[in-house]
Amino acid sequence: MIRVAIVEDHPATAEGLAALLDREPELTVVGTAPSLDQARALIRSKVPDVVLCDVELAGDGRGFELLGDTGDADAKSPAIVFLSSYDYPAFYALALERGAAGYLLKTEPVSEIVRAIRRAGAGGKTFDVVAIRPVTGSRRRPSEREVGVIGLLAAGRSNDEIAHEFGITVRTVESHLRRLFARYGVFSRTELAMLAVREGWIRVPRQPTN
Repeated sequence: MIRVAIVEDHPATAEGLAALLDREPELTVVGTAPSLDQARALIRSKVPDVVLCDVELAGDGRGFELLGDTGDADAKSPAIVFLSSYDYPAFYALALERGAAGYLLKTEPVSEIVRAIRRAGAGGKTFDVVAIRPVTGSRRRPSEREVGVIGLLAAGRSNDEIAHEFGITVRTVESHLRRLFARYGVFSRTELAMLAVREGWIRVPRQPTN
């Protein structure tokens, strides 16, 4: 029997998945959780073999944070299969690099989700070959406006200062940043700036000399 936990912050989706998976032979759903903290508690208490996990969770958490950090250093970590609406190469890359057992889109039929769970329970992985192909190549370059925003961000400018520089609203700056974070799978302004430097989108800001 493969014990499955579902980490999903939309109750109707979580309940629907639980009902469907419980009908499958040799699968049993041990619980659902909408956030990272509750997911860690569920994993500690129920010890699932596989966690079916959304990427974006309640409280601005991301499921990627469960990879290698389920809240119990002494316990064996479950296999984690992501079920997401985000078809972003950077998210496939994060899942691969951090040891996930799979990454599926929510448009997949239930039969594929079940197959991925069974494979994860047996120690295998499920990644779409076509989808992960861009992961091994160069990342999509941001637009010129986005590069400009990242450049100012890397130089230590605030959202207010970036907005003033481009003649746009602070809300528009925040929208740019949210989109960039999601597209490239980063969690902070610093990570975004470092990625931009590594990819050659911007130059390393010069340090002032005395």
